Amino acid sequence: MTSSEIFRVINPHGYFDKFFSNGIFPDGRHILSSQKLVFKQGECGGVGSSIVTFGNVTISCTIEASVSLESDASLVSVEIAETQQLDEKQSEEYCGILLSLFEKEYFVKRESMKCRNNSGEKLPLDWVFKIVVKVLSVDGDLLDSLVAAVGAALKNTKLPTIVLNRGLEDESAIEKTQILVDEANYHLEINNILMSCTFGIFLNQENKEILIVSPDVEISNVCTATVTVIIGNDSKIAFCRQRGSISEFQILRKMTEITIDRRNKFVEALQKS
Repeated sequence: MTSSEIFRVINPHGYFDKFFSNGIFPDGRHILSSQKLVFKQGECGGVGSSIVTFGNVTISCTIEASVSLESDASLVSVEIAETQQLDEKQSEEYCGILLSLFEKEYFVKRESMKCRNNSGEKLPLDWVFKIVVKVLSVDGDLLDSLVAAVGAALKNTKLPTIVLNRGLEDESAIEKTQILVDEANYHLEINNILMSCTFGIFLNQENKEILIVSPDVEISNVCTATVTVIIGNDSKIAFCRQRGSISEFQILRKMTEITIDRRNKFVEALQKS
């Protein structure tokens, strides 16, 4: 090991301080530079899917759909496949956040989950989505990639029209045998394209708070706080998670500005896909 590598092990805070105080990561990138987001759609089955690489995190997202009689029950479930890179508590936390965003209709309005016939009319049937996530690699906060992957998969989602094989005046309960899948399909109507961005707050030797964009696990461990901001339509904050304390309000404002800019670029890329 070189002297620099030894210093990084025995005094990680001191090692990163000399870089962050000069506004750069050890690899020379600016500490406010956004990690590259790369996505592909439609390659993982289901009615919609995506593969997203966001910095050092790569995940796949597949949307499986089934038809249900209309009810007040939840129409979305989330499953993160078991992996050694993610413990059960973390998995439950991420699933809970995603479900909360669906329940608040940030991704899709409940009305858009209604089944339609080939004339575009809504039927007394609902689509039920199972969001299946597989973590392929992770070194950083998974939530940023999760939100992007779900958004890309929903944007890719095509649903078949449904034929109800029964009389117009039939008011009896709908039987499963009366529900037929048509050959035509339509794109799911998206309510919100969300963007998540995680930040670290590093306190240098002069007790100055330094903002770090998309810290990996090693850097997060030397930060005094981490914050995740999720932005939706009209630059509104859909979710914010903070661990640790922050004293400067300007830092929070800067986080929002960076996330808005990243979201705008993501929306533009999705529109071209």
